[in-house]
Amino acid sequence: MSSAHTKKYLAIVSTATPRHIEEASTWYAEAQSVAEDVAENLNASLEQGASVVAALSPRERWSSNVAKALAFSMGKPVVGLSMNLTMAKASVELGFDALKGPKTNAFARAIAGDSGAVVIDTWMIRAAGMDPIKGINLGQYRDLSKSVVSVAKRVELTPRTTQALIWLLARGNA
Repeated sequence: MSSAHTKKYLAIVSTATPRHIEEASTWYAEAQSVAEDVAENLNASLEQGASVVAALSPRERWSSNVAKALAFSMGKPVVGLSMNLTMAKASVELGFDALKGPKTNAFARAIAGDSGAVVIDTWMIRAAGMDPIKGINLGQYRDLSKSVVSVAKRVELTPRTTQALIWLLARGNA
């Protein structure tokens, strides 16, 4: 595990206000509410609903992700990346198993309530001081996830909440 990444994440978390921590602590609960609506519309499980939301997330802003997931769950036409739509369709049957990418799979698990799930996306890569354009490999993904878990232990938050906190602070007003 890269201590440099852990230090960068710790430095970001050290700037958090109580309001930031509250926002990070509730973010996934609010996302779970969306997944519950998606699941209800599909007459499916929370796992399947969260997986649909996660499947439609790559290259989408959260508001667009929510709108597309809800439309998909109601059988309305959804425009987006064909791979996202393929994953969403597979998610209805397979849940988490439809999501082969580490980011989308972790995102679905975090949305569904797994407090140990850590999502590493563009903002988390940037927060670690890495270049999101170059991307990262699976080993680097795992190292960044371990860094978030390490920070979570130090600040006594769940890994999921710590990741949300770092993401919120790194993204800022962008």
